[in-house]
Amino acid sequence: MFAEVVLTKTSSFLDKTYDYSIPATLLPSVKIGIKVEIPFGKRTTQGYVVGLKEESSVPGIKAILRIVDETVLFGPNVVSIARWLADYYHAFFLRALNLFLPPKGKAPITKNQISSNYQPPKFQLTQEQTAALNTIFRAIDENRPEVFLLHGVTGSGKTEVYLRAVEHLLLQGKSAITLEPEIGMTPQLIERFQERFGDNCVVLHSHLTLKERRAAWWRVAAGQGKIVLGTRLALFAPVKNLGLIVIDEEYENSYKSDMSPRYNTRDVAQKFGVPVVLGSATPAVETYYLADMGKYHKLVLSHRIDHRPLPPVTVVDMRRELAQKNFSMLSSELRDSLQETLARGEQAVLFINKRGYYTFVMCRECGKTLECPHCAASLIYSSQAAALACNYCGYSIKQPPLCPNCQSSLLKFFGGGTQKLEDEINKLFPQARILRVDQDSVKQRGSHEAIFHKFSRGEADILLGTQMVTKGLDLPKVTLVGVVAADGALYQPDFRAAERTFQLITQVAGRAGRHHLPGKVIVQSYNPSHYAIIAAAKHDYQQFYQQEIEQRREMIYPPFTNLISIIVEAASKKAGFEFAQDLARGIQGTVLGPIPATIARARGKWRFQILLKGVDPLGLQLPVPPTGINISLDVDPASLA
Repeated sequence: MFAEVVLTKTSSFLDKTYDYSIPATLLPSVKIGIKVEIPFGKRTTQGYVVGLKEESSVPGIKAILRIVDETVLFGPNVVSIARWLADYYHAFFLRALNLFLPPKGKAPITKNQISSNYQPPKFQLTQEQTAALNTIFRAIDENRPEVFLLHGVTGSGKTEVYLRAVEHLLLQGKSAITLEPEIGMTPQLIERFQERFGDNCVVLHSHLTLKERRAAWWRVAAGQGKIVLGTRLALFAPVKNLGLIVIDEEYENSYKSDMSPRYNTRDVAQKFGVPVVLGSATPAVETYYLADMGKYHKLVLSHRIDHRPLPPVTVVDMRRELAQKNFSMLSSELRDSLQETLARGEQAVLFINKRGYYTFVMCRECGKTLECPHCAASLIYSSQAAALACNYCGYSIKQPPLCPNCQSSLLKFFGGGTQKLEDEINKLFPQARILRVDQDSVKQRGSHEAIFHKFSRGEADILLGTQMVTKGLDLPKVTLVGVVAADGALYQPDFRAAERTFQLITQVAGRAGRHHLPGKVIVQSYNPSHYAIIAAAKHDYQQFYQQEIEQRREMIYPPFTNLISIIVEAASKKAGFEFAQDLARGIQGTVLGPIPATIARARGKWRFQILLKGVDPLGLQLPVPPTGINISLDVDPASLA
C-alpha cells in the first residue's frame, strides 16, 4: 500500500505529491488527512496524506517514518476541491489545501455544549418567500447540488428565507454554511441567527483572535456547531454532513480572495456538491445572466415585507449647485432634508466612498500632485494625524509647508472624504450625534459591532461612512439616506464601473424606510443622466441589466468571455516591461497589453498588466520569471482597476 503525500512546506520546485510506502505496522492508521513524517532527500520532513493507492511506479520508493498526528483533518472531497483550486487559479496545491486546515496551534479540548432552541415568533411568510423556500426544500431533500439566485429587493425578507432553509436542514440532521461579504455586515445577522439557533451557530471570520478562530474551527470539527456563519474563510470550515451553502450579497468584491489562491467564493462553493443559494438585491451581471440562461434557478422576491414602498429617490445635479455658488459637500436639498430628519428625531445614513479629509494635494505654482515616492498614487490627507498617507504601502509624512518640487507655499487641497464630511456636518448641525465608519475608525477589534450597536440603540443621529454603511442595516428609525458623491466608482478604469455604481446606490438606498416610517433618498451626482444612476434611482435592476448586458456583449466582456489578469512587477522599469512583452508574445489567444497597471508603481516596484480574453486557465503555462521579476495571475478578476 502506498500513500501520496504533499509536504507541509513547499515551493514552485516542490509543488507536487510524493509517493511513500506504508510500513505494515502503520497500515491500519494511515488515512487521508493525517500528518506523517517522511524522509526527503538527506533530511526528514512532514507532510499530509492526500491519497492512498495499491501500486506506485516510483523507483526506489521510501517508507513513511511515523505518524505525527492521527487526527484526520480532511477527506477525499477536500483534496478534490483543493486540486481544482490549485489548477484553476494557478496556485500551489498546499496553499489551496491550507484553506481547509485548522489555525496553527494545539487543538483545544472541546466541551460538549447543549444546543439551545429560545426561538422567537416567526414572521408570516409572503407568497413569494413560501414559493422560494419550497423550491429550495426540494433540492435539499433530494440532495441536488442546484444553484439558486434569490433575487429580492431590499427589505423583501431574504434573511428569513435563509433562516427557514437552515432550520429545514437541522430537522434532517444536516449542517449549513452562511456567508456574509464583510465582518461589518455580520452583527445584525449574527444576532438573528443566534436568536433562532442558539449554540448551534458558530461564527468564523478574520477579526477573531487566533485563539478564537482555533476554538471555533475545532468546535465545528467536533460536530458541535451545525451552522457556520462568517466571511469567505468560513466556507472551508470542517462542517459535518453539509447540506446547504448560502452566500448573501453574492456580488461583493470581498468574496474574491486577494491572496493566492485568488478564488471566487461563489464559484468554489459550487464544488461542494450541495445546494447553493446566492442572494442579493443587486446580483452580479454574470450571476444574473447565468440565471437568465437557465444554468441557475431564479427565485424572485419582488416586494418588500407588507408591501412597504421602496423609498423615493431624488437625484441632485451637483453642477447646478456649483453654478449657484454652493461649494459644500452637501447640496441644499440634502442639507434641508438632514435638518428635517433631525428635527423629527429620526436617523440618517450618509455614504461617501472615500476616506480621509482631502483626497489629494496639488501645488498651484508648478501643478505637481503630492504622490507617494514608492507608489504611483496620490497622498491622502488625514486631519486626525495632520499627515499625508499612501493607501497602498502605508508611507506617510507630516503636512509639508512648501511644495517639495518648487518650494512654493501655494499648496491646494482638493476632494473630500469621510473626515471632511464629518467636519462639515458638525459645523452645520452642532447638536447632531455622528458616527463615522471607515477603515480609520474600525481598526480596533470589535469596532464594527460597537458602532452598529450604538447606532441601533439610537445613541447617534447620523451614520456616515464608506461602503461599510451600504448594506446590512435594518433599523426602523433610518428614514433618510444621502449618497454624497454617486460618481466616484463611475470613473474607475474598469468595465464593471457602472455595475458597481448601480449596486452601491441601490444598496444604500435600501437602508431607508424599511419599517413603519417612510423613507427618502437623495443622490448627488455630476453625471445624473448616466444609465446606472437613472436605473438605481428607480430601483430598477432590469433596466440597468438590459443596458449593461448589451455593452458587455458588444465589448466581449464577462459573461461572454472569461478574463485572466497578469501583473508583472520589477524594480527595473525597462526589465519589467521587456519581460512582460516577451510573456505576452508567447501566449496564444486574445492578449491585450502589456500596459502600465492602474497603479503603475507600488511599494517601489514597476507594474505592468496583461489581460487575456477567452484563454483557458487550465491550459495556460507561464514561464518562471528571472530573479528580480514577479508574476501574479488573477483568474476571473473582480476588478481591473
